[in-house]
Amino acid sequence: MNQKQMQYFVTVYETQNIQAAADQLFVTRQGVSKVIRLLETELGQVLFARSSKGVTPTDYAVALLPHARQFLEACTAISGLHTLAAQSHSVVTVYAIDHI
Repeated sequence: MNQKQMQYFVTVYETQNIQAAADQLFVTRQGVSKVIRLLETELGQVLFARSSKGVTPTDYAVALLPHARQFLEACTAISGLHTLAAQSHSVVTVYAIDHI
């Protein structure tokens, strides 16, 4: 599993609609469905019960949600470390002595 799959999962979970999730993610409905199906295959569990009105998360999806959010937060934090490391090279420290 990867960051894209987890982001799609969380978005579908929150919207409870694949088309609405696709609109938020700026991708096609088919793209979201494919990623969710691949994730379900990888996990060996159905994540959503699909109907004409949308999707309903399964018990497994409810249990997975906090872990998926934590995973996405960790990915964001790791990306932030790269930015922080880049900033450390451009920091200039100036010392001034007010008495001689």
